[in-house]
Amino acid sequence: MSRFAFATWVQLLFVTGTLTSTAAPPATVDFARDIRPLLSDTCYHCHGPDQENQQADLRLDLKQSLYREHDGQALVVPGDPENSLLYLRITAEDPAEAMPPEDAQVKLTASQKQLIETWIKEGAVWKDHWAFEPPVKAPLPSVAKDPWVTNEIDAFVLARLKEKGITPSQIASKEKLIRRVTLDLTGLPPTQEEVRAFLEDESHRAYERVVDRLLKSERYGERMAMQWLDVARYADTNGYQTDGERHMWRWREWVIESFNTNKSFQDFTIEQLAGDLLPNASTDQILATGFNRNHRSNSEGGIVFEEYLVEYAVDRVDTTATVWLGLTMGCARCHDHKYDPISQKEFYEVMAFFNNIPERGRVIKYGNSFPVIKAPTRQMAMQLNEYETEMHQLRERLDNNAEDIQSRIHDISAKPEPDKPVIHQDLMIQFSWDQTHEQQTFEVEGKAEDYDVINTGEIAKELYEASVTGSEEAMYASGISGKALKLDQSYAIDGGAIIQFAGHQKLTLSTWIKVDEPSNGTIISMLNPDDRRPQGFSWRLVDNRIQVNFGPRWLDDSVRLRTKASIPSGQWVHIAFTSDGTQMARGMAVYVNGERQQLDVLLDIFTGTYKTNPTLMIGAEGKNHFLKGLLDETRFYLRDLSAQEIRSLAVAESPAQIAELDEPSAAQNEKLLHYYLDQVDESNDGRDYRALRSLEAGTRRFVQTIPTSMVMQENAERDTTHVLIRGQYDNRGEEVTMNVPRSLLPADDSRAFKSRLDLARWIVSEQNPLTARVIVNRFWYQFFGRGIVKTLEDFGSQGAPPTHPRLLDWLAVDFRESGWDVKALVKSIVTSSTYRQDSLVNQTHLQQDPENIWLARASRLRLPAETLRDQALAVSGLLNGTIGGPSVKPYQPEGLWKEIASQAYDQGTGEDLYRRGMYTFWKRTVPPPTMVTFDASSREICVLSRSRTNTPLQALALLNEVSYVEAARNLAQQMMLQHDEVQQRLRWGWRQVTGREPTPFELEVINRALQRNMKRYQADLQAARGLIGFGESVPDETLKVDELAAYTAVASMLMNLDEVINRE
Repeated sequence: MSRFAFATWVQLLFVTGTLTSTAAPPATVDFARDIRPLLSDTCYHCHGPDQENQQADLRLDLKQSLYREHDGQALVVPGDPENSLLYLRITAEDPAEAMPPEDAQVKLTASQKQLIETWIKEGAVWKDHWAFEPPVKAPLPSVAKDPWVTNEIDAFVLARLKEKGITPSQIASKEKLIRRVTLDLTGLPPTQEEVRAFLEDESHRAYERVVDRLLKSERYGERMAMQWLDVARYADTNGYQTDGERHMWRWREWVIESFNTNKSFQDFTIEQLAGDLLPNASTDQILATGFNRNHRSNSEGGIVFEEYLVEYAVDRVDTTATVWLGLTMGCARCHDHKYDPISQKEFYEVMAFFNNIPERGRVIKYGNSFPVIKAPTRQMAMQLNEYETEMHQLRERLDNNAEDIQSRIHDISAKPEPDKPVIHQDLMIQFSWDQTHEQQTFEVEGKAEDYDVINTGEIAKELYEASVTGSEEAMYASGISGKALKLDQSYAIDGGAIIQFAGHQKLTLSTWIKVDEPSNGTIISMLNPDDRRPQGFSWRLVDNRIQVNFGPRWLDDSVRLRTKASIPSGQWVHIAFTSDGTQMARGMAVYVNGERQQLDVLLDIFTGTYKTNPTLMIGAEGKNHFLKGLLDETRFYLRDLSAQEIRSLAVAESPAQIAELDEPSAAQNEKLLHYYLDQVDESNDGRDYRALRSLEAGTRRFVQTIPTSMVMQENAERDTTHVLIRGQYDNRGEEVTMNVPRSLLPADDSRAFKSRLDLARWIVSEQNPLTARVIVNRFWYQFFGRGIVKTLEDFGSQGAPPTHPRLLDWLAVDFRESGWDVKALVKSIVTSSTYRQDSLVNQTHLQQDPENIWLARASRLRLPAETLRDQALAVSGLLNGTIGGPSVKPYQPEGLWKEIASQAYDQGTGEDLYRRGMYTFWKRTVPPPTMVTFDASSREICVLSRSRTNTPLQALALLNEVSYVEAARNLAQQMMLQHDEVQQRLRWGWRQVTGREPTPFELEVINRALQRNMKRYQADLQAARGLIGFGESVPDETLKVDELAAYTAVASMLMNLDEVINRE
């Protein structure tokens, strides 16, 4: 009896009651596999989850709705299509009755209607969407004992092949295997020595040993991280119009190290989504959260901050859902999802996890925008720890001797008068105003590096000398110490470029001031006289309140602060302004008489990278806002001084005067103590103190070199989240709280989500049916070129069903049970017979399975853009193998950035030109052109799988782009230097790029090519010199020019072989 006849007989017995059984009859049509996709494509738009578009109060995505009556007739009657409203409507000939309606874009075909009819006849068995059901580790198929089966993967694959009547391919040759697995696990080809060792190893564990070696290689982490950079939309610029540089390379290093150390994917997930919320979070755990700061950020003027804060949060939701859940959750931003059970409200409940970050909708143009973290490299952290240990020891010794030191500080007879200011560290400029308007200049380190600032031209020498403007000479009066500058609103001091700083410069401005009555006037300014818009730096009095304006446009791109309290009139007052270089109000402070003041923040959107003009004025702003009053001891420090240092500056008495006091104040004692230890005491205490101060200064400068990275952080007070009607930022609906879509939670799960950490932990919990499947599917795609679920980004009802569902679930559960062990998963994949098959396509396989869905052969894939370049550098001997570090700028067509982004491309030099492709500087608006030619992502959005194209431009790039021509010449040099005999040179070059010996025919072909090129370049030495002159590396002068050029042409041909640019 045939299988079909037997099934029909059983069904008839079941229907007529002849056979009693609780088991459902076998069905030839599966609802999840065959029917739901049809309904999703053709019916869900009007009868799916989207409430806004639902018609006739009828839903085909819910089990309870599918089987109930509608208008007196059941939608589906199991076993009876003729009485099922669904079948009657899809087969109706009357246009008014037929479904889908006449104007629908997608219609059901005759075969699809037949499929629905068969499903109803077979009992209309409902199945929930497979991806929302918990994965189950099924028993291994009976073929598990087949000799072809190496591990569990093979058992499931072979069972499917036998179902389809397909025979698997033989195992690939050892040469092909080591090349394939080395490229897949490291992104680089094997060396000739590695190939030779593998060929000579005849043990049954030879291949496994190769795999183990590759998994231990640091190159493994780079290769795995390369995929993750696309996923995380990593780039070195912000995107949008300005597309200014940012610095996130330390996050990239974290990813590489995570793969190399085999961090569990559970921790890998939690730390990236919520590492900042872990108890006692380490620097690395916080650094990991840069994943959700990698998105594009806008620095354009005139944008609405709230709009882009919403865009950033939406990006985080969409990316997180895509990467870990395989859901197109972004489709529910404006309305309920049309196909999957995700409501618009649920979308914003997920967004509530991500919109509580203390960020601004408009970011700074160049550099990292708050919140950021100092992210030292391992070497930097060790150095910093040494500094801190040494400083701790010095402080401990001084603390132990504190009483003895305090008893001696009044004895300053050895140096009653200081030979430099008491607070002198990092002091750059001082105006003492003792009968002179000229400044004192001190050598100091700590000046911030300028990057892409506006004012970087040459400055005339005379601008470094102060002069009087508006009067023939300055006036002076008695000051806090000696004389003071007397300003009467008729003149000012023109300081030119004496003080000039960038917005990200740490600094302190300090001065004594005395005004006789509440005043308005400028103390210090640096404006742009050619710009009518108020801009620059201004430190002024406004009705005796101290105000600071700092930025390129005071109207909308600056920080503007004003003290709540006024300074007293008729007496000397010390005032100071400090900035920590963050260009944010929270990093700036104003002090009066040593006390930090409460401030009104008038504006806090300093986003432009800015440097003050060489237009220092003391006592005015150009020809306006003249000050009437006295100034004394005006100073500029290249550091934001500590509160204690500012208190000392605010003490008017000299150390000698304080030493005479019986009961000095706390501030006076601090000043005297510092002076004594810093400039007087010659004992070990004094030496320790001066060593400590020097070490503190060195540490500060060292810390300035530590890279920062943008990270996630929570606001102290949680912001509210609302449904945004139609997704518009300014059209708020009901308030929502943190949650995940109910369709992803068990019915009895009533947990309350309180933070991103709760979300992250749920994502990698057993209660979430999606993540393990989604992640193993993506690793599978990495090695086979196609996922078990083809639609990597969509496991919803519109996504493709799994080709091997039991294998997918087995891998997902095993991955979880292994502790989310990535290397174990990778090893099981690459050691399987499925992976190790030959990629050669025979006619039978081509007819049976043209797309290789059932895996009867290995996939043959063109190498990714980065790997193509890395391979060329590796086989040529040019590759710089440094792991990590800042991004580099290799060769690219001249003027490209200028043409598209109006910015200059500062090409790297030396070893930087030969770094791996994953370290190439990635500018979103102008991504690396050769990379994009080979389908690399622009990194503007999350990308799980790159497109695959085949264009003439790709061949032209491999033949002509500087990196590839230079690599060919260096490969040619190696061929010539390795051997003297032509045949040996050609064999060596062939092995270098292919990993195998050439056949006699292949050797003959490249030999003929060599002879042709020899004749050509012997007759045209100028062309030969031009060919070998590509790139920065220098040709070997011991080699003949025409011969080297000929071998270069052959090397280029070898590097362009089909089997070289593909992974076979």
